Amino acid sequence: MAVRSRKVSWLSAGLAVTLIALGALAAGPPPGAPTDKDPTAYQGMTPAEIARVKKGEIVILNAPENVNGKQMITAAFVFNQGIDTVWTLMTSGWRQQEYLPRLQSSKKIKQWEGHDIIEMHVSIIGIDISYQVLGDRDKSKYRSSWKLNPDYDNDMKQVTGFFQFYYIDDTHTLARYGTWVEVGAFIPAAVQEYMTKRDLPTALAAQKKWVDSNGAYRKPAGT
Repeated sequence: MAVRSRKVSWLSAGLAVTLIALGALAAGPPPGAPTDKDPTAYQGMTPAEIARVKKGEIVILNAPENVNGKQMITAAFVFNQGIDTVWTLMTSGWRQQEYLPRLQSSKKIKQWEGHDIIEMHVSIIGIDISYQVLGDRDKSKYRSSWKLNPDYDNDMKQVTGFFQFYYIDDTHTLARYGTWVEVGAFIPAAVQEYMTKRDLPTALAAQKKWVDSNGAYRKPAGT
């Protein structure tokens, strides 16, 4: 009996070691995913800004990022989800109406490999705005970007932006975000200020709540 017990113990120990090893092999960034060790992950950020992001804050960065000649307003924060979950949710732009305040609807017009067109209807300070964004989804780099669809009669003059995602661990993802908005000729300049600087922290906080909840969060009724 003693010999048999020792055999069972060794088998149990061997199985545990095997499971641990398989778990270690399964962990780690997926193919193509940049990590938070990448030189670009915290590029342009001050030590204080990096510390705040790592503490869980949504940080609007002091230094704008120049993208195609535009000085984009940028932000950095951490989603409490793995990078593939973040990617799936954050490339489902037609679901933005579930969580973004003042967004009345986000309708999927067209979707094809690596791209989509989403029609947005927003109400800001009593002004209704309609525009379409053309999305570019490059999972090989975990980068998502968007710009106005030139084939639509947009109320906005310019809407462009990006998200770059970085693997931290299996349950955390660093997000770098940038946006640039220009209103149309018949929309007050106050709307541009609202859509970029004033509304941005609220919008990103709602986005983070939605992703952290795996898409379960819904914005309060009437917002």
